[in-house]
Amino acid sequence: MSYYNKLIYQIKRKINNFVDNICSDLNKTQYKFVFQMIYGLMEAQSVKLSDIAR
Repeated sequence: MSYYNKLIYQIKRKINNFVDNICSDLNKTQYKFVFQMIYGLMEAQSVKLSDIAR
């Protein structure tokens, strides 16, 4: 289980760095939205909003 948590942390850190590069001029709320959408797209492997939200 520890390895799984470490892997998720590393993935989120890489997403965070990516979002930093493409969204440097956004406010905190917009930044968080972009981060969560990208993470949701990757986790759900779908573009459907209902799948991303799960």
